[in-house]
Amino acid sequence: MLNGKVYVVNDPELAQAALRNRSLSFDPFLRDLIKGMARVGAETMKIWDDPTFYGRWVKILYGGMAGQSLLGLNISAVGQVAASLNEIGDDVEVEDLYTWTRQMFTLASTDSLYGSRNPLREDKRLVNAYWDYEAEVNKLMVGVFPSIFAPRGHRGQNLLQEAFQAFFDSNLHEGPDVPSIVKERRRLTRSFNMPSSAAAAIELLFLHGAISNTFPTFYWLFTRVFSQPVLLARLRDEVHGVIEETDRTTTGGKRRLATLHIEKIEERCPLLMSCFRETHRLYASGVLVRKVMADTTISDGKTSYVLKKDGQVQGPQTVLQLSPEIWGDDAMEFVGDRFLKMAEEKGEAVVNFAPRGFLGFGGGKHVCPGRYFASGELLGSIALLISGFDITNGEGDAIAAPKPTQVPLTGSLGKPGPGSDLVGKIRRRPGWENVQWEVVA
Repeated sequence: MLNGKVYVVNDPELAQAALRNRSLSFDPFLRDLIKGMARVGAETMKIWDDPTFYGRWVKILYGGMAGQSLLGLNISAVGQVAASLNEIGDDVEVEDLYTWTRQMFTLASTDSLYGSRNPLREDKRLVNAYWDYEAEVNKLMVGVFPSIFAPRGHRGQNLLQEAFQAFFDSNLHEGPDVPSIVKERRRLTRSFNMPSSAAAAIELLFLHGAISNTFPTFYWLFTRVFSQPVLLARLRDEVHGVIEETDRTTTGGKRRLATLHIEKIEERCPLLMSCFRETHRLYASGVLVRKVMADTTISDGKTSYVLKKDGQVQGPQTVLQLSPEIWGDDAMEFVGDRFLKMAEEKGEAVVNFAPRGFLGFGGGKHVCPGRYFASGELLGSIALLISGFDITNGEGDAIAAPKPTQVPLTGSLGKPGPGSDLVGKIRRRPGWENVQWEVVA
């Protein structure tokens, strides 16, 4: 997609104007991603290019990430995190907090999408296989000798596609605990005679969209919260408002039940919402791209700019989200209550506050369809950790937030850099030692 002019947008008003403009589209890039990342053939791309197929696909995607379907996904995902945390008894020491949180989060997310026969739960190799694929997907997209130039990613891709093909061939996607967003997409591909092998290849891209940026956002929020004891204490006071401590106990009476109400988080936890937005601002460093489908004009309110058909518009997140002119002299620092204070100054609730220069989950007609699933499972999961656990480094002190690596072409957030101290100790907080967590709306 390098034909035509490239327009780089560094102004927040112009960026928002570009995202809202109906003549700018992400669809051509999505098609390239499908073709390059999934390695599907011409027949599959012919189906993808059918407006009837694509229209129904998009409708399923957005419908499955809204309303009661969305709530069910979030309760399931956060409930799986709760189940993992309920298994922690005595103090636990882990060599790598990044890997520990990644394993827990990946399995919880995919359990909510694929039910009790989740391929990644049934074959634990597939968790690492996915992240091997994610790490080398840039090389895989080139398509030149992938087994040589991207061996781990190539192997991971093959393992996952084989697992999803078996999942579809055995009709496990029709299981009672599999959400409609998975069932209906396979029914759609089957109705267009797309073979299970091709459907499995595209399913890997759906999985990639669901977790490739959501987990890193969770991890960086996790490190920032647990590296700042004062902020952590404030968040614990706040999150207590969405937790119901009960007199009920588990079977046998060994543990008392505590209930997390995930639908109340956005309303009752403005500081946590602010920390989430601040994490996105500081760590999201991808580039939003759109193709100019027809000659059009965008304006910052003072000056208008003509964009010619077939050009490419790029909006680098770091330029806008780290600009001292927009965010102040502390733009490069993590300030947990930054968005909360900004929203209060404007008389707005932080949950709906969208300051200039913050691109978040994109915008316009191509706003991320899974943004509420991502934020719901992320906020619910961090609320459980904040409330019930002390997490420190190997010496028992506050963990340090590592420096992130550079972001790959198809991603938005980096990973902990080489040499980072990732050793951690996890223990239940005093007064919460015998709690069994459950998650409800």
